[in-house]
Parts: sequence; C-alpha cells; structure tokens
Amino acid sequence: MSVGKKILMTVGVTAVFFLLLEGILTFVGVEPRRFSEDPFVGFTSTSPLFVEDVDTEGRRIYRTADNKKRLFNPQSFPVEKADGAIRIFCMGGSTTFGRPFDDATSYCGWLRGLLLEVDPAHRWEVINAGGVSYASYRVALLMEELIHYQPDFFIIYSGQNEFLEARTYGGIIAMPASVRGLSAVAARTRLYAALDGVIHRARLDEEDATAVTTLGDDVITRLDASVGPDDYRRDEAWRQQVIDHYAFNLVRMADIAASVGAGVHLVVPASNLGHCTPFKSEHAEGMDGESMARWNQAMAAARQEVLDGDVDGALEQMETARDIDPHHAAGLFAIGTFLAEQGRFDEARTAFEQARDEDVCPLRILGEMGDVVREVAAQRRLGLTDFEAVADRHTPDGIPGSDLFLDHVHPTIEGNGLLARSILDDLIENLVVVPSAGWNETVYNVVEERILAGVDDNDRALALMKLSKVLGWAGKIQDSWRLAQQAVQLAPAESAIQYQAGLTAQLIGQPEEAIIHYRNAITIQPDADLPRQNLGVLLQLQGDFDGAVEQFRAAIEHARAEKTVEDNRENLGDALLGQGFIRYRQGRAKEAVTCFEESNSLIPGRADTLGRLGQAQLAARQIPQAVASLEAASQLVPSDGMILNRLAVAYVSAGRMDEASSAWRKALRLTPELKDAPDALPRVLAASGRADLVERLELAGGGL
Repeated sequence: MSVGKKILMTVGVTAVFFLLLEGILTFVGVEPRRFSEDPFVGFTSTSPLFVEDVDTEGRRIYRTADNKKRLFNPQSFPVEKADGAIRIFCMGGSTTFGRPFDDATSYCGWLRGLLLEVDPAHRWEVINAGGVSYASYRVALLMEELIHYQPDFFIIYSGQNEFLEARTYGGIIAMPASVRGLSAVAARTRLYAALDGVIHRARLDEEDATAVTTLGDDVITRLDASVGPDDYRRDEAWRQQVIDHYAFNLVRMADIAASVGAGVHLVVPASNLGHCTPFKSEHAEGMDGESMARWNQAMAAARQEVLDGDVDGALEQMETARDIDPHHAAGLFAIGTFLAEQGRFDEARTAFEQARDEDVCPLRILGEMGDVVREVAAQRRLGLTDFEAVADRHTPDGIPGSDLFLDHVHPTIEGNGLLARSILDDLIENLVVVPSAGWNETVYNVVEERILAGVDDNDRALALMKLSKVLGWAGKIQDSWRLAQQAVQLAPAESAIQYQAGLTAQLIGQPEEAIIHYRNAITIQPDADLPRQNLGVLLQLQGDFDGAVEQFRAAIEHARAEKTVEDNRENLGDALLGQGFIRYRQGRAKEAVTCFEESNSLIPGRADTLGRLGQAQLAARQIPQAVASLEAASQLVPSDGMILNRLAVAYVSAGRMDEASSAWRKALRLTPELKDAPDALPRVLAASGRADLVERLELAGGGL
C-alpha cells in the first residue's frame, strides 16, 4: 500500500473512532459545552444586570437593575428585537462606562451617534454594559447573561482592571497560542466536555489547586481595602498568572459570543504614558543596601546635573541608576521625562513603557497584555481596534499623555470620540457597518457638536472634581491638583470645587493659592465647614492667630446651627481642636481646655486630642486631669515619644518622680532627638527654675 493510502486510511480510522466515541458519549448523556467555565474565579451571586420591565408606553423592555446602578449606566432596550435591528453590547470597565462622566460621552455614546448617521438603514442598538472596576473575568461572567438578549455583536475594551481584586491561583494557567485558536472547535464536542470534567476533578484533588477564589457581586478592590497602593508588593509569579488568566478570559469571551453566533470586536486599551507617574515603585528583588545607596546617589547626582544645565551629565547619571536597578518604576519614568524634554521621543517612549510595566501597582494595562489582545484577535479572526497605536498616531511626539487622557486610563471626551471613530472605521473595513451613499467626514463633526452641546460645564467640572479626589487618595497629588484646576476653570462658582482646588494646592505646598481657593469657597457658601477649618490652619501657620480663630469660630457656629451635633460630629470636633490650639498658643489655657474637652467628647479616643488636652491642662495647673489625659493618649500611641515627654512633665508636676524618670527614659529611647526639643523635660524644668529636680532625676547632659 502506498504511503498516501496509508495516511488516508489512518485519518479515516481516526475519524471513525472519534465519531463512534461521540456517539457513545451522546448515548450516555454527555452534552457538549458551548464554552469553558472559569476554573480560577467563582462568584457568590449571579444577580442579573438587566431585569424585565414595562416602559411608559406599555412595551416590554430590559432595563438596568436598581442594585447595579452604582457600577453601571442606566440602560434599556426592547425585549423583542425589531426586524432590521442590530444589537451591540459594549463591555469592559470604567472606560466603557464613561468615567468620570457617563454613557453620553463614553465611546459607546459616541458610537451610538455615529452609527445612526453613517448607516441609517439599520436600527442600531448600542448598549453600554461597562462596569466600573470590572476585570475580564467579571466581563466574561456578564457576557453569559447578555447572550440571552439576542446580541449581534460585542465590543470588548478590557484589561485595565486585572490587578484590582485580590485573588489566588492554584496552578499554572498559561494557554499556548495554538490552543487559543483550537478551543472553540474542541469545546463543541462531547469528548472535550468529558475530558474537561475529568481534568477539572483531578485539579481539585491536587493540593496546590484546591483554592478557587470566590468573589461577590460588588467589586471590592485592593485599593478599597487599604490606604492607596500600599497593599501592593512586587510578585512576578502572581503577575504572570494574572496575564495568563486575562488571555484565558479573552478566549472564553470569544467562545461565549460564538455560542449564539454573535461577533466580537476586541480593542487594545491605551493609557497615559507621558503624564502619569507610577502608582508605586519598588527596587528590584534582592538589591542590597550598597546598591540602593549607589542608585540614590546616581539619581541625586542626575538632579543636580539638571539644575546645573549639564544635559549629558544628567543622562549619564540616570543611565547609571538604570543599570543598577532597571526595575524601579519611578526612576524609569524620570528618565523618560528627561529624554522627552530633550526631544528624544523614541527613547523616552521606551522608558515610559518600562515605567508602566514595572509599576508595582499596575492600574494600566501592561504591554504584554496588549500583545495578548492582538494575538487572540488574530488567532480567532476577531475584529480588532488597536487604540494604543491610534493614540500614538494622534500624539505629536508619539507619547500619549494629558492631551488624550484625564488621568492614567480614562480618555477625555474628545479622546472617547477618537476611540469611537477608530472602532467605527474598523467595523466599516470589516464590512460590519456599510455606510450610506451620502456619508462623508462631516458626520463626525455633527456628532461631536451634538455630544459636546449636551455636556454642561458644571457637570463636567463636578466629574473632574470627583476624579481629582480619587487621584489624591491614591497619592497622585500633582495629577489631583491639575484636574482640580481644570474643574475650577469650568465651574468657579461651585464651593466644593473651590475647596478641592484649595486642598490640592495645600498638599503640593502652595499655601497662598490654597488660601485664595478656600476664601472663594467660603464666599460662595458661608456655612461650609471644611474650607474654614483648612483656612484656619493655614492662617495659623502664617502667624495670623486672630484670623485663624475667626475661621474656627465661624465653622463651629455653622456646624452647631445648621446640623445636629450627631450628624456633624467630626467636623465640629476638628474645628474645636483647631480653635483650642490657637487659644493655647495665645496663653488662654482654660479656654483651650474647654475646646479640647468638647472636641474629645465629640470624637473620643483620638490621641492627638488627648495629648493637646493634657498639655493645656498642665498650663492651666489642672495637674491630676493632665496626668489622666496624657496617660490615656500614651496608651493609644505607646510609641509616641512626644506624648511620653509631656507625660513625664505631668508626673513631675504631680510629684511622681520615679514615674517621670521612667517615662522620660522611654521617650528618649523612642525619639532620641527629643532631648534637643524646646519642650523636652530637662529644658522645661530648667526654664521653670527647678534645676534641683533635674539633678534629682539625673537628667544632666540630656540622658539618664
């Protein structure tokens, strides 16, 4: 028999074998799986995004469930899709949602308006199903619901939220590219379903693969559970697992859509490279103290060279630092910024990309993940819009920044328009959309005018203010200040916006500017408590004690007059604390004690309040009360040397010399520099003419 006939016979026998096996599995009741389940993340609830309802005209519709409106835009669409209607679901995270605004200015809103103009022959239904902080595994789960609503197409912009939620992986989940392309075919067979079930059970029996992270309906990010990015640590193994899981989910979404014959169009997300400092930087694992010292020395030398105007010298020092530690995100970003200023944009972009990918708190899609999107689209023959490449082309220096993005990932309104236009161009190229005969470029201008006309400056400013608060909480103070300034320009008559501008100016070290904004906020809203309190603090630092007391007094009066004490407990307590401090500085100790006591009654258990109360009680010669207050403060913060020093002074005043000596010894151990402080125990005793007590406590020379 010839070789060719042998090959044909082998293929035929193999095919017959698998057909018989499929028949046997059919007989025993094994059903093919339309798509894989996620073996790594489970959910405690699957409450639907859309619920059936009736609109004002009595038509049956699906609308966004009330319990989902915190994370999703209100949307609605008919239960029965009309003839000729094309239903598109836009899916992803907060960019798809339209943050910091909403659906109207999102790329979904732009696309909805463009499709109606470009191809009016069809009835386009563009539904925004973007969920704030939704990662790909949540998007995939949501798609399992959406395939029941007669979808024609899914547009998926996902990848910026993959590192937000804490979860663990039991084993290696890497999916080779070849497998990504074959999974859809295999998933339709009963043999695949049977083998997958066996493998899944085997995985559950392995010690290292027993844990499947279970998540709730609401997204609880690692940032929500910590103070900013502090919870993040460098973990290369987990990072790779997250990337592999992301690839798995993209393929899974393609399979879910294919199970109902719906198309999929992937988008490579873009992010702010040039104007977004890394959220958290760490040195490379294993770096010793000497290497860190050399890195710090090189970066300090680079800064000095910049000040001296020595460009080559600065770059040489930066490159030395990079050679010592090529993984420190902030160092790489500094190099990128310097290169961009010198017009060396290609090199700068490389440094910015490295800074993004080395960010220990990766809230921007990594470069490797963008390649995964391209790869999956090619393997599965899906539509693709490479928004990263589009953003590069529409930036003069090829480094996207604040010209396209409001923060690290969210596009400006115009940036969303660019994204929508790019998606539409690709849909037209892929023959998903067929433009009408009268279509031309002016349609983009028409839609842009319509969308921008619907955006109120005040609403835009309030959205920017909210985004400014989020960035400030994440520690990105300069970015927070920049957005607050934009918000003030749009809506200068909003007290809350003026306050946010003042707060960010204060945090970046511009007190004069902060004072202007705080005064503006008070002029607009005289009963605003927070701007008065912060203004009082700044006036106090400038030595204007009368002005500071006036602000605290007014804040206290407004807090008492317009709100119940219970509702405004914290603001009132802070204002009293500020006023008490000023009274103490003015030598009015008894009035200070009254303020501190009331503040402590409103917000009990704060060490700073108790410490100041004890200090004021000492000045007012209320010695037993001072000892009690300072002992309580020290119990709350036993490592605070300053409070222990004040307690030692109180013990001396109460004649409790042994306890004073013990408290002072401990204070010095905790805070050695305390011996040089103006209110250190030896200085206080010497200033009060009690040198005999200094000798008795053996405090000569600042130590015991």
